[in-house]
Amino acid sequence: MLATHLDTELRYSKIRKEALNAASEILRNRNGTNIVLSEINSDALKASKEWQKSNTRIKNWDWVEGYSVFKFRYPKRFEMALWEARKLIGLSMGRPTYQGTALRLDVVEASPSDLGDRPSIFETVLLGYGIYARLINAKQIRIMHPVNEKVRTYYEKYSYKYVASGDYLFKEVL
Repeated sequence: MLATHLDTELRYSKIRKEALNAASEILRNRNGTNIVLSEINSDALKASKEWQKSNTRIKNWDWVEGYSVFKFRYPKRFEMALWEARKLIGLSMGRPTYQGTALRLDVVEASPSDLGDRPSIFETVLLGYGIYARLINAKQIRIMHPVNEKVRTYYEKYSYKYVASGDYLFKEVL
């Protein structure tokens, strides 16, 4: 790893942690929320292997392999693992666009429903992405390549607008 790559990784790791801490503080102040946020770590990757047993996953994403490549390739990335009662309930990762004007949400997955109950994670994911986007001065959040029409429609309920030519949804950061 080049020194500049390592410097970038260390600088953005601090920003990631700041965003996750701020989102965690907001969650703590909400009634009835006991979701814990962290960066993706070995515990999260180990727990994600359980998801491979599910029959309800839309995509069979390999988090261990995928995260390893993503982590090395994108030091400015945003990542989050969501936990409830020490159980992994979601993972997400994204990165700024090359111009830095938008933060991409590239992959998000909730623990499959056939592996146990869990709360919805999407609003919590959006909270974390919104904070990180503001910290890096991104003007938009883009949800890249929705997996199907049903998922796209779900994102549109959060006021995201679809751009067919790029196959993403976007919303301005307020």
